[in-house]
Amino acid sequence: MGHATCIGRIGALAVTLGVGVALGSMPAVASAEPGTSSESSQGSQPSRERDTASSGSRTGDTTERRSNRRESRSEERTTSRRATRDSTEATVDEASDVAAPARKQERDHDLTAEAAVVAPASSPPPSGEDVTAPESATPRAEEPEPAVTPAASTTQEATTIQTTRTLQTTPTTPQRRAPKSAPTRERATLAGAVSSFVSALLNPTAGPGRGTPLQAPVMLAAMGAVRDELERNTERRLANEVAAQVNAQALAENVLVIGVDGVNLSRVLTNPAMVNFWNLMGDATTAPASIVGHTTISNPSWTAILTGVWGERTGVINNVFTPWTYDKWPTVFDLIEGQSAAVQTTSIANWNVISAIADAGNGGADVVVNVDQVPGDTDWLLTDDAVGAATVAAINGANLADPNFVFSYFVGVDENGHLYGGASDQYRIALENFDENLGAILTAIDNSDEEWTILMVTDHGHQPQKGFGHGFQSPDETSTFVLARNGGLFTPGAMNLQYEIVDVTPTVLALFGLDTPGDLDGESLMDQGGTAVPVGDDPDEALREALQDAIDNYGYPDIGTQIALGARTVFGAIPYYVDGLTDTVTSGLQAVAEMDIFLVSLLAEVAIAPVQLLGDVLYVATNIVAQIVARLTGVTGASIFPLWPPAPPPSEFTPQDPADARIGSVCGARSAAVLLCSPDSVAV
Repeated sequence: MGHATCIGRIGALAVTLGVGVALGSMPAVASAEPGTSSESSQGSQPSRERDTASSGSRTGDTTERRSNRRESRSEERTTSRRATRDSTEATVDEASDVAAPARKQERDHDLTAEAAVVAPASSPPPSGEDVTAPESATPRAEEPEPAVTPAASTTQEATTIQTTRTLQTTPTTPQRRAPKSAPTRERATLAGAVSSFVSALLNPTAGPGRGTPLQAPVMLAAMGAVRDELERNTERRLANEVAAQVNAQALAENVLVIGVDGVNLSRVLTNPAMVNFWNLMGDATTAPASIVGHTTISNPSWTAILTGVWGERTGVINNVFTPWTYDKWPTVFDLIEGQSAAVQTTSIANWNVISAIADAGNGGADVVVNVDQVPGDTDWLLTDDAVGAATVAAINGANLADPNFVFSYFVGVDENGHLYGGASDQYRIALENFDENLGAILTAIDNSDEEWTILMVTDHGHQPQKGFGHGFQSPDETSTFVLARNGGLFTPGAMNLQYEIVDVTPTVLALFGLDTPGDLDGESLMDQGGTAVPVGDDPDEALREALQDAIDNYGYPDIGTQIALGARTVFGAIPYYVDGLTDTVTSGLQAVAEMDIFLVSLLAEVAIAPVQLLGDVLYVATNIVAQIVARLTGVTGASIFPLWPPAPPPSEFTPQDPADARIGSVCGARSAAVLLCSPDSVAV
């Protein structure tokens, strides 16, 4: 098939060039452009000079005239054979212009030969020769006349002489033509045979006449065929060039985003045990960001982080997982996979809502690892350790031949904040436990052979006391942070007051050289200014003090915003708790029904349906009110539809193929990962 394609291309090109040469040799065509030179006119010039000389002498020698005509026809056949040989040796990529450039190339070749005889390259042109150029039919920009000096190189002189010879019209001294070289035997080729056949076929009709020549449709069809082939080749080349440009724009091959739920940055800055966190800040640019004016609930914030769109537009107002949200607002996983399947995307999380978000939309992440709470792990520290182990396994098992994107989520700090308060020892211990996992992750990156860009982010802060934890507008709750480490892109030990949590998704896309949708609220961190390096005797201490000063300057929003967002949180929490309570009760009834207790199990099984129906009705009623309140408080994406509650996110994800090699790259490096990489805890 490949040989046939090549033969077809050469044949079509040969037909076109052969037709062009044949038409170019017609007297009517040769005289169609006054003021220009062609091979036919040049080739016949010696013949005309000899005919004139013969008439002047009045010899009337018929034999000499016939000899002249034979010589003219011999020159035409030599020109045709030269065109055939050039067309056979030309490649398809060099044939972007088919007819005119071919004739120009042959004309330049003859003129170069003439110039070499008229004025050799080793000497300047004769002083008596006029090299002025006539006015051209097509105006061009004025160009300085090329100067020819004896000191110029051979190539430069030859080029200059060729240029002046082309512009010359009437030489002041007689010129001598270069002697013709002896004809050489050409190798017979298919293209040459086709060209010769077409030339022989068309030459008899090349005489001047009225109307359009009969062969014009054939010529146009052949040129059209070659043009179509060249356009297809050009499109393929342009497609390859565009792909290369996209790859050239990539700023990073591997990106790790670490999400830590409910971290109050102030408690990190004042805790000397957070060694790895502090070291990472010393190598990165850190932003003490605030989400004041936005809902301080986990799901709206993590949706903003993973989509680049604030909750006011996505319509997420509570922790109820709504899968249809991510059909309209695709996640960073979908945005990556939709543009580059070469990037291996992985999500590791110990909250099933995060895993469901990563798996939502049009395919989601390549690998979704959901880590269930370890039995007996009431403070979630062991479960966080499992996430850390899986993240290390993902880094160690990454295919270095492909770009990699890993999102790792830790919930332990937030859980302890809810259980004991943000000022409790348990909250501090959870932070320190995360710091140990962070150290293991950084060590794995340092030991790898690849450069990893690290982004770290939290969704909200925490109230110091035990209770609601977050959801309102106090500075402790609205305090967040964004951290970015890449020595070539972000200033080490610096602070930035521009970064926001909604900038994570566009930053990841920009790092991989991918397009960012124009409707996102965030923008790439690389496109933002405002970075400054605090000055002090101890740079690390100066950085921490500057970050704390920025946090201390954050306050409450205006009273109207506090009331509006407080109402949004309260009314949005009601359907969430109703939905959670319904799931808890129905799950308990299902467990009793499976115990096979006489009569009790039967009653429990019968009660499941009405309890589920009652819970769904309560959810619909409370959710309608919550959506109305949300709309009144600025959530443009709020909607009461779908009315019925969505299915809860699964805590276990069943893979399509448990033996998938991508799962092995995450689960095979650490024995501790076995408890979270069973077939029931990984989604592909």
